[in-house]
Amino acid sequence: MKNQKFVFVSYSSKDRQFVNQIVKTLEDMGISCWRAPEMIPAGSSYAKEIPKAIRECELFLLMLSRTSQESIWVEKEIDSAISSRKTIIPFQIDNTPLNDTFRFYLNNVQMISYAENPDMAMEDLKRMLEPFAVRKEPVAEVKDNTEDIPDSVIIKESHLKKIPEAAFESEAKTGKRSISYHNQSREEIVLAMQGRRAQLKYDDYQTIRDYLKKVGAASMAEIERDTGVPRRVIKDMFEDEDIIIH
Repeated sequence: MKNQKFVFVSYSSKDRQFVNQIVKTLEDMGISCWRAPEMIPAGSSYAKEIPKAIRECELFLLMLSRTSQESIWVEKEIDSAISSRKTIIPFQIDNTPLNDTFRFYLNNVQMISYAENPDMAMEDLKRMLEPFAVRKEPVAEVKDNTEDIPDSVIIKESHLKKIPEAAFESEAKTGKRSISYHNQSREEIVLAMQGRRAQLKYDDYQTIRDYLKKVGAASMAEIERDTGVPRRVIKDMFEDEDIIIH
């Protein structure tokens, strides 16, 4: 998470199932969470990565419970967070009273009690962590150009784009790209080199061609219905300027 703001999550492994649910909720908000062992790189160690992560985090979220108060690792993590002057948010997930050690660490620190009121606790936690959320850019809407061809358009085999059959047949039979590029256009060469994806496309092409040979002419909707080839794929098989609207 280099150069990215994140929240360090301190917890007992015995509370993992519950903590994973809370972390998922936060990550769905766009908040990056660091927790062991998921974030420990292969070949590294807790003793090396945890103090580093605490130093670099924006906020320290403590999942406070009976088992976390019994964990030597959680105790070390709090001590490190205090030494690094990090803001600590204790999130109480049960009603276990604080022991002397944790009372000392968390003196005058405001706590969020999930055990007393789960809904309010989650709202409070979301509000406190919301400034650390990364806003996702909206995904640009992609126009489905299959709507450009209404069902009233009648398509014939002659409207199909010309696809280099020999190139596909060579690969389909031998399993190798032993393709001759003599007299082939750049577009045909690129298409031929697309491997399995191109073979699938060629299979759809042949399906449509065989269907149109049989029926003579058909609408986009009829081709999709009778061949099972998706309309977006069918659209890509035809030259728009050659299609005749009746």
